[in-house]
Amino acid sequence: MEFWDPHFHIWDISSETPSGHDPSVLFAPHGKEIYGIQDFEKDLDHSGFDLTGGVFVEAVSVCHVEMNGDEYADHCLAETKWVAEQISNSTRDYYIVATLALENPNVADLLAKITYHNKVRGIRQILNYQPSWPRNQRLGNLLENPAWCDGFEKLKDFQLIFDLQINPHQFKQAAKLSERNPEIPLVLGHLGSPTLQDLKDEKFYWEGIQALADCPQNSVKLSMLSYIDKDWQNNFLVKETVLKIIDTFGVDRCFFASNFPVELNEDWPSEKLFDAFRDLVKLFSPDDQRKLFSENARRVYKAAS
Repeated sequence: MEFWDPHFHIWDISSETPSGHDPSVLFAPHGKEIYGIQDFEKDLDHSGFDLTGGVFVEAVSVCHVEMNGDEYADHCLAETKWVAEQISNSTRDYYIVATLALENPNVADLLAKITYHNKVRGIRQILNYQPSWPRNQRLGNLLENPAWCDGFEKLKDFQLIFDLQINPHQFKQAAKLSERNPEIPLVLGHLGSPTLQDLKDEKFYWEGIQALADCPQNSVKLSMLSYIDKDWQNNFLVKETVLKIIDTFGVDRCFFASNFPVELNEDWPSEKLFDAFRDLVKLFSPDDQRKLFSENARRVYKAAS
């Protein structure tokens, strides 16, 4: 079966990296400071699927956490340039979700620069707040920042998707933002970063999921389950959550993603990961399995037909 991966990373953390990445934050997969597109493809070759392409998702949101303004923007632009060069060396069909600080007053000019690369399909800026992932301990809840919301609205001028990485208590805020901006599709990353406790507090989590699903332009990535439980394939609650997510959004708005090489660092090599994914949906029809492993993501990220 084809797999078109809507969430993977590559990076260069060598001492003189041109990629904008931060060697003090990111790790070296397989001990390699430069984890390029061929390294990713080699890792996924063991999945049992035919990898045909996918979406690189930025990693600079977790880097240079004390940096602001043009200096930080330069790292964001450098990452996109480096990744565009990497994927041009592959025959597979890849695209880019880049990053920018949408609260930057020059964000329109920066979006014009970043979309100079015609493989850019969207923007991700990690928004997890309380618990706050690296930059947001300082920046706060950007969903409540008027300058950030103004920057977000400019995505529609460039026909960009927003990859939404947040915590469950932010779901309803994000849904209201989505209601105000139906032209900007949101792709909820990693089931919304729930913890096991979030899943046990069932009403709280699912009310937010339903609010996001009620906006027809939104979809969700089934990924990073090791964040919930490193042994998730043996956790009934996690597996039932994935199936309920698919039921809530509908099978046409969900897709599996590898989150490599992060999952590899969590002792989830691709063979193990995809065996577990396949087992989750073994009772689904072949058509629905194709949607979950390739067709839905290709449609959402406007891949070449």
